[in-house]
Amino acid sequence: MAERGKSEYSQSVTNALRLLGCFVERDERGISELSRELGLSKSAVARIVASLEDGRLLMQNAETGKYRLGTGFLLYGSLVRERNELSRALAPALAQLAEKYQSTAHLAVLDGGELTIVNKVSAGPFVYMSSRIGGALPIHASATGKCILAWLPPERRRELIESAKLRRYTATTITDPAALEDELAAIRERGYALDDGETHEGLFCVGCPVLDASGRVAAAVSVSGSRAALEPRLSEVVVSIRDELKNYGI
Repeated sequence: MAERGKSEYSQSVTNALRLLGCFVERDERGISELSRELGLSKSAVARIVASLEDGRLLMQNAETGKYRLGTGFLLYGSLVRERNELSRALAPALAQLAEKYQSTAHLAVLDGGELTIVNKVSAGPFVYMSSRIGGALPIHASATGKCILAWLPPERRRELIESAKLRRYTATTITDPAALEDELAAIRERGYALDDGETHEGLFCVGCPVLDASGRVAAAVSVSGSRAALEPRLSEVVVSIRDELKNYGI
């Protein structure tokens, strides 16, 4: 009985995590659509939702009756950001870069097999609206993702490329593994990565790796803006990112 109870508890936790995952792509979900998506009964979904609502991880929209992520995530998200040493150390650098280029600056890390934004600062008229702290970026198409891939050990890099779905976001997205390896070799040679409309048309991103004391890649920093604003200043942006990393002992 004890083993059975443990198994049922584990399944309940798994289902709760799966349910929360349904809110990554859409802001609001109803009980019926969650039931269909998860393959669970409406009563089972309602019980999970009630528990998550009690924990402030979900909240109900009074007008639509649907659910969205709750304010509890604001607390947890801010704690993760504040307690992440690298994010805290580089927050001033991101702010400086965003202000200088009236753009959006990102700090991203490899979390398992996924590229995750751990800090983001925006300034000026350009705001990269589709990115958010805690959200994922395409590892094969973003400047930060290509930076991290380029400086990973070859075996780990191949594993990630093989397991990644090289989705095409725009006409310029690299979706061929061999072509991506060629691009990563060029990135290692020049020391920075570009996303020239590969994730979004018209978006131009410049990324540099964050290396630890042993020379291993720990993260990547990027500056994102319009092509018209950043491409003519490419060399300057690269130098600025490198200088900011040096200023903070990285």
